[in-house]
Amino acid sequence: MFDYDVVIIGAGSAGLVACKVANGLGKKTALIEKRKLGGDCTWFGCVPSKTLIKSANIAHQMTRLREFGLEPSTAIELNADRVMAHVRAVVQADADGHPPKVLEAEGIDVLFGAPYFLDNHSIDLGGKKISSKKFIICTGSHPFVPSIKGLQDIPYLTNETIFNLEVLPKSMIVLGAGPIGIELSAALNRLGVKITIIQRSADILKKDDKELVDRLVQTLRAEGVEILTGTQTTGFARQGDKIVADIEDEKGDRQIEAESVLVSVGRRPNLDGLALEKAGVEFDSKGIKVDSHLKTTAKNIYACGDIVPPYLFTHVAEYEAIIATTNACFGLPIKTANYDNILWTTYTDPELAHAGLTEEQARQRYGDSIRIYQWEHKDVDRAKTDLAQNGLSKFICDKKGKLLGIHILGHGAGELMHEAQLAKTLGLPFSKIASVIHAYPSYSDAVRQPAKRCYIDILQNNFFIKLIKKIAPKKKE
Repeated sequence: MFDYDVVIIGAGSAGLVACKVANGLGKKTALIEKRKLGGDCTWFGCVPSKTLIKSANIAHQMTRLREFGLEPSTAIELNADRVMAHVRAVVQADADGHPPKVLEAEGIDVLFGAPYFLDNHSIDLGGKKISSKKFIICTGSHPFVPSIKGLQDIPYLTNETIFNLEVLPKSMIVLGAGPIGIELSAALNRLGVKITIIQRSADILKKDDKELVDRLVQTLRAEGVEILTGTQTTGFARQGDKIVADIEDEKGDRQIEAESVLVSVGRRPNLDGLALEKAGVEFDSKGIKVDSHLKTTAKNIYACGDIVPPYLFTHVAEYEAIIATTNACFGLPIKTANYDNILWTTYTDPELAHAGLTEEQARQRYGDSIRIYQWEHKDVDRAKTDLAQNGLSKFICDKKGKLLGIHILGHGAGELMHEAQLAKTLGLPFSKIASVIHAYPSYSDAVRQPAKRCYIDILQNNFFIKLIKKIAPKKKE
């Protein structure tokens, strides 16, 4: 007999979903967490960063009052000293929404500590042996800190520590130009922090569509964010109250300085101390090896979330948790992970939403047979009324009009993309959206209008329409 039917290790987004699914399926379930419930998303990721971004966007809108016909009666000066306290308050309120007692009231045992495997059916937790028929590992990830000379000698920040700041620094060097680095840079810049982003490669947000990324870069630079691409950071040093970075780029060797440094160059899986080898679970530096059913190399152990590469997103963690837990509970490969319809949003202003293939990827795979339908947000009436015309919607279809990629840069892009994502996921032609009645005026025009273009394009290329055009008598002049 085992102590439990299912033990979930890690109480982040994936773990919280997994324990509820297992419990809902009637399994005796335990959830083990090393620190606090909620994981990276609650404490260091989605919740605090989006709260900070909201404050930054409000601060930015305050600078635009005259654009909206509003004349301030006095000079407006914003003090951002309490922003991080506000962020922490929102985080705590969110965390208070899922305390251990709520899970325990549902019949889930919540245990705290740092477990390690004794074999594939048992773990040690604080000196106590706990056995389980099945295990689900979802211990998440942590910031990767590169080996750069002097970096360990300065008080650098990561997404796990930046929200603990009491007062924002006047300037910051940001290492890395992925989603985390770009989002925080854009927000902090609007809150008065002079930002310099250093990116080793030639491009930022390398997984997104280049055309839209280039537009976003123009916007960020116009707002004062300095972005150095193709730049190598070779060292750091403290000089009084400043931090000096040695960099190399096309201009040669030089130095830049700031009050603080944010390291945002990638993530690594939280696997240390689990003794996975004792359980027969194979892994590497990118994470745990799983099959399409999210089963590890140990037949009774599954994994999901950030420790399963390559998509480190909360929504993917929840998706994987349902698959892994269902398969673990039934002991059969009932559900299969399918990543064809992965999507994500980078919450800058304007937002950058992504699903499927970029134009470059689509051309590599399908050649010139692809069809691209675009719509400038300056032509969206609701965007005109809101003075939010900085944007472009881009939809990539195959020759039959099925969506291959969805890319939107604009106000509320993360919300706007889901109508097209639904069509893509269900395999519906993009043109079908054109027949749906949409509210006017709304930002949905940025999806509906290109869908209309797709509909007309398909209609004009229809064999019978072409035939009718060919045999129809021409009007005499």
